[in-house]
Amino acid sequence: MKFSRSFCAVLATVLVAGALCPADAAPNPRRLRRLGEIPAPATPAPVPAPAPVAPKPAPARVAQTKQSPAQVAAAAAQIDKLVLAGLGKAGQHVNAPATDDQIVRRMYLDLAGRIPTAEETSAFIYDKAPDKRAKLVDQLIGSAGYNSQMFNWLGDMLRVIDDNGKGVKTYVYEEWLKDQIAENRPWNELVHDLLTAQGKFANDGPVGYLLRDKGMPLDSLSNTLTIFLGANVACAQCHNHPLAAWTQKDFYQMAAYFGAINTDYPKAQKVAKGITGKKKTETDVNRQVLTHVISPNVAAIEELHKNKVTFPSDYKYDNAKPGAPVAPQLIAWSEQDKNSPAYVPTPQNPDELRTAFADWLTHAENPRFATTIANRLWKRAFGMAVLEPVTDLDDLNKAANPELLAFLTSEMKRVHFDLREFQRIVFNSQTYQRMASTTPDLASGPYLFPGPLLRRMTAEQTWDSVLTLVVGPQVDQYKLERADAIKAMNITAPKLTPDVIMAKVEEVEKNHLLQRRRGGQGGGGKKGGNPDPIPADYEGEPPPRFEGMTMARASELPQPAREAHFLRMFGQSDKQLTDGGSTEGGVPQVLMMMNGDVQKVIGSNASSVLRSAAKASTPELKVESLYFSFLGRRPTLQERQIALGVLTDGLKLADLTWILFNSREFIFVQ
Repeated sequence: MKFSRSFCAVLATVLVAGALCPADAAPNPRRLRRLGEIPAPATPAPVPAPAPVAPKPAPARVAQTKQSPAQVAAAAAQIDKLVLAGLGKAGQHVNAPATDDQIVRRMYLDLAGRIPTAEETSAFIYDKAPDKRAKLVDQLIGSAGYNSQMFNWLGDMLRVIDDNGKGVKTYVYEEWLKDQIAENRPWNELVHDLLTAQGKFANDGPVGYLLRDKGMPLDSLSNTLTIFLGANVACAQCHNHPLAAWTQKDFYQMAAYFGAINTDYPKAQKVAKGITGKKKTETDVNRQVLTHVISPNVAAIEELHKNKVTFPSDYKYDNAKPGAPVAPQLIAWSEQDKNSPAYVPTPQNPDELRTAFADWLTHAENPRFATTIANRLWKRAFGMAVLEPVTDLDDLNKAANPELLAFLTSEMKRVHFDLREFQRIVFNSQTYQRMASTTPDLASGPYLFPGPLLRRMTAEQTWDSVLTLVVGPQVDQYKLERADAIKAMNITAPKLTPDVIMAKVEEVEKNHLLQRRRGGQGGGGKKGGNPDPIPADYEGEPPPRFEGMTMARASELPQPAREAHFLRMFGQSDKQLTDGGSTEGGVPQVLMMMNGDVQKVIGSNASSVLRSAAKASTPELKVESLYFSFLGRRPTLQERQIALGVLTDGLKLADLTWILFNSREFIFVQ
């Protein structure tokens, strides 16, 4: 018997109907066994699956402020207490505790960026240890998957892109950022490096942050204040802010801290143009090699040793004259803020201004720095921040729960900006481990966190979950390594001259450096955008390819992916705006899930999920294996009966993967 896609779509709704409503959530398997609907297995062994290749261990550094389980529990309990107090004032109640199957899937998605495998789910569900949830947090927060999804999150926030324009590749910056995450670098230290970096793309990774807005210092400052301090000052670039206290003078006084650098590097570009602008002759070197050598060496932060910031020529306020030099001065949210130890006298030497600014911004007592990152991480775990939007924290009293936000800020300081330790606290809270809530009506009042919000997977979570179904957990072993190709172009001579450039070109050609790894090559990919990496761009064994797709995690693909890629279709940011990712649905997404190449790969006999299910000894266990893989739970009695019935009537396991993949439950984090 042959089944149509429309029939399967209806069946997908029937099999998992109501699964996304917390009030009608899928029953707890243990409860079903108590009711006699599902027999407990004789031995709680994981669902069969192919033996995974052991991923490389994440190169994690020991946390700066490693907390004891008792410290984590105490801090998590305080979160719960403050949330309960806020709910109590509003006459609201907490959600019921989430079931084990909901928690294991939620934690894998939030901490490792992907769904768990059938084996990982069953191992957790059948674990009898009372502290298994805390152990799972520790396991995931130290995993390679955590590093991958944190890079996705920060890449969206910092607008990390592969190509910075004019053929300048940012691979050294990207790999530097990945290293900082893997080493668990404290947030304040990482940000300080981004703001004070100097050098060039050829070997100085953190310069990528300020060079992201090359030649646009005012835009760069606006993004910096928004990202790291939640200060919405963009309007103040052109005029006094109409809805906040920021003035145009405030903005320019802050911009003056970056007035002694140049991100255009005009001198080096002039030298480069003098070479590349010559007419090609038979004795000319390979122009492509020449471009690869010049690009990462001219893209740099140049120190000017003189502050060049002046008020605009059309400045219209009476507190300064148009075109006058601007004296640096730090902003404050209140007069009391200036008494904070973060505020120190402004240095007179222009060479010290950037460092002074970074010292102030990343200081533990900066009025907004710790609050901003704590608020952002809370939103990452719960789907909504304590104070929305995360880009406007001018008035902390507007938070849904000001006492909770203040406590999160104090905890961020207590753990010395260790993001892993902070998240250990959040994910161990009972507040996080409660059942999800549907989208609240904010018109009737703020969301007070009776539990996390039900939310759709991000594009990166969806793609990485697809890879888990197709490749398995060993997908974490595939790592891009493109920085070496850029570093090989680095010119160490103190001055960039035609002679030293040509010497490097000869070295590159002689040693075939570009042939070893593509690294700096540009060009558009399939259907526009960045090209997929080639096998040589990966460290060790390259990832498999199916249906023309490179099966590597989102963090190990072009940033951003090409326009027609699954990631972009599902809302991956184009990295032009901070926090530009989207979880909005649309018809193209539905069509891609129903008929796209990804579905073909999942339903192929080569996919990990089908190989695992095929090894099960009975039809019942085959169905159970698929449910564990896609939805992180065993099927209900009704779902089991329907699935077995249609399999008996001629539906194949590959068709069942299509049904589960297109179900409402798969795409949501509940």
